[in-house]
Amino acid sequence: MRLKTIFSFILVIVLTFSLSAQSNKTAKADETFEYGEYFKALNQYLKLYKKGKLSKEDKPYVVYQIAECYRHLGDVKKAASKYKNAVKRHYDNPLAYFYYGQMLKTLGNYDEAIKQLEAYLQLVPKDKEARIALLSAKFSKEWYAHPTRYEIKNVKEINTKEREFSPAWANASYTKLYFTTTAKINQFTKFNNITGQFFTSIMETEYTKLEKWSEPIPLNDTVNSAVDDGVCALTDHFKTMYFTRCNIVKGKKIGCHIWKATRPVDGDWESVTEVPLLPDSLSYGYPSLSTDGLTLYFTAEIPNQGYGGRDIWKVERKSTSDDWGKPINLGPEINTPGYEAYPYIRENGDLYFSSNYHPGLGGFDIFKAHYDKATHKWEVTNMKFPVNSSADDFSIIFKGDKEEGFFTSNRKTTDVYREDGESISERGRGSDDIYWFRLPKLEYYLTGSVFDVETKKPMDSVTVRLYGSNGSEIFIKTDKEGTYRQKLMPNVDYIYVVVKKGYLVNKGKVSTKDLDYNKTFTDSIYMSAIDKPIEIPNVYYDFGKWKLKEDSKIELDKLVKLLNDNPNIIIELSSYTDMVGDSASNMVLSQKRANSVVEYLISKGIPKGRLKAKGYGKSVPKRILTDKLAKQTGFVKGTVLSEDFINSLDDKDKKDLANQLNRRTEIKVIGTDYMPDF
Repeated sequence: MRLKTIFSFILVIVLTFSLSAQSNKTAKADETFEYGEYFKALNQYLKLYKKGKLSKEDKPYVVYQIAECYRHLGDVKKAASKYKNAVKRHYDNPLAYFYYGQMLKTLGNYDEAIKQLEAYLQLVPKDKEARIALLSAKFSKEWYAHPTRYEIKNVKEINTKEREFSPAWANASYTKLYFTTTAKINQFTKFNNITGQFFTSIMETEYTKLEKWSEPIPLNDTVNSAVDDGVCALTDHFKTMYFTRCNIVKGKKIGCHIWKATRPVDGDWESVTEVPLLPDSLSYGYPSLSTDGLTLYFTAEIPNQGYGGRDIWKVERKSTSDDWGKPINLGPEINTPGYEAYPYIRENGDLYFSSNYHPGLGGFDIFKAHYDKATHKWEVTNMKFPVNSSADDFSIIFKGDKEEGFFTSNRKTTDVYREDGESISERGRGSDDIYWFRLPKLEYYLTGSVFDVETKKPMDSVTVRLYGSNGSEIFIKTDKEGTYRQKLMPNVDYIYVVVKKGYLVNKGKVSTKDLDYNKTFTDSIYMSAIDKPIEIPNVYYDFGKWKLKEDSKIELDKLVKLLNDNPNIIIELSSYTDMVGDSASNMVLSQKRANSVVEYLISKGIPKGRLKAKGYGKSVPKRILTDKLAKQTGFVKGTVLSEDFINSLDDKDKKDLANQLNRRTEIKVIGTDYMPDF
C-alpha cells in the first residue's frame, strides 16, 4: 500500500526541495522516481549512496529519496529507518519529519510519532493533515486498550509471502472468492519495476467440505493479462464482473481503468471491455456495485476536482442496459485532502472505504459511512481495533447482512487483550494478507454457588429468582454442588433473589446495559439460617463508650440491606462485652451499645417495630463453634471464652484476643410475621 497524502502547497514545497537538491549525479534516479518506477529508482539511489561519492548536499537528499522509495513500496520499517537518518542529517525538507512520524505511527510507536509530528508542525503549523495525524496518534492507545468485539483470523490457505488482497464474492452462497495477488501464476507473469513485485492477477478459491479454502487458481487469460489486473466486484447474478486494469507503456505507468468481463451461465469469462467512465488520460479503479446494479462506486483522482488525492466517486444509470452517467463525488464527509480508496457498498446502503487521512490508527484504516437521509450527509466512523491496526487495512466485504466477511491488512501480528479477560494472537503471512472477521453475538451469564454461612457447605435446591427490567421472570434452582447458571438478555437490569425455606433471603443485582463485550457475572452467595444468631463483624466503639464509630456503619449498612431484603422478619440486636470490669457496668454498657445500633437502623428507614435491643454484658461468653475460627484463633473448637478461661491464660496476647472475640454484636430472628405499614 502507498502512504502518500499532503496538501497542494506542501507538494509545491516538495518539488522545490527536490529540484534544488538534484545534481547531475542523481538526475537519472530522479527521473526514474518521477516515472513512478520506485523499485528501480530505489536500486539506483542505493547504488549512488554506496559509492560514497556524493556531496554533502546530495547525501541527505539521497537518503530521503531512499526513504520515499521504501514508503511507496510499502516497506514501512525501512522507510522509517531512512527518514530517521535524513532527520539526523538535518535534511532541510520538513516532510522528512512528517513522513517519519507517519511511519512510526504505522509501526505502532505512537510516543515517538507524536514527537516527530510535533516537530513537523513547528515548521509547518498550518498543515491540517499533520494535526489529524497527531490527534490519531494520541487516541490510538485508547483504541488498542479497548478493542471492539470483532474476531479476526488470517486465512492461511489463501495467503502467501506475496501480496493477497481485495477479496470479492463470486457466488450467491458465499462459498467462492476472487482476490488479487502479486504471486507469479505462470512462466508468462512479468515483473513490475514500479512495485518491485510481479504484476497482479485475479485468483479464485472455493470453500470445501473440509471447511477450508481450496488452493487458489488464476482466472483465464481473458481477464488476467500481461499487466496489473485485480480489485474486482461481481453483479448479483455473477455473470458480469467489473475489475481494475493498469497499463504500462515503456516502463511508465499510464493509469488504471475499470473493465467489464462477461460470461454465460455456468461458463467461463469470455469477453472483456473497458468501461469509459472518465477520459483515458485519467486513472480510476477499485469498483463496487450496488445490489440493484444501478450505482457503481470507484476511486479516481481528477485534477481540479474533488478534495485532494484520490476520492471516491459514483456513477448511476436508470437500468442495467443503460450507459453510466456522469461521475458524482461523494462529498467532504468521505473525501479528504488525503487518499480514499477501496469502496464497498453493502445491501443496506452503508458504504465502507479506506482512508489515510480520517483519524485512524496508522496507514490506511477502514471506515463505515452511513447516509443520513434527514441531513443528507454521510456519518463516518472508524472500525477501530482489531479490524484496523497501525498498518494498512483496507478492502472489506461482508457476507450479506451478517457481520462477517473478509478484509485486507499488511499487519505483522495482532494481539488482542479484551476487557472480559480473553486474548487472541494472530500473525500475518506476507505483505498484504486476507483476514476473516466476525462480530460474535453478545452473551451474558449469571453464575455462582450458594453456601450455608455457618457450615460453608454448598446448598442444593435453592431457588434463584431473576427479575428483569424488560418484564422477564426466571426461576432456577441450584444443583447438588450448590451452583447455578443462567443466560441473560442484553440491555437489561436484573435483580436476583435467592430463597430457601428456613433461611434469610439474599439479593443481588447486575446489568447488561452498555456492555459491548461478553461477560459472566459471578456471585458466591452465603445464606444464614433463621434459627441461628448471626454475628455482625467490625462493629466498634471506643473503650467504655457506646457511640458507633464510622467504620462500624459500613457493616451496619449491610444489615440494612438484609432487613430490606427480608421485610417480614423481626430481629433482636444483641450486644456483648468483654470480661473486663464488673457485671453490672458491662450490662448497662452493652444495652446502650445495642440501643445505638437500633437508633442507627431506624435512621436508615427500618421500622422500630422490627427491632429489639438487648444487652447481655459479659453473661454470654463467645463459643468457638467452627473449625475455621479455631484455626484462625488457636483456640480449640468448642471452647467457651468465659472469664475463668481467660484468667487462666498466661499469654497476654491470647487474653486480648479472647476479650476481643467476646466484644461482639449479633442479630437473631425472633419473628417472621412483621407486616409493613402501607
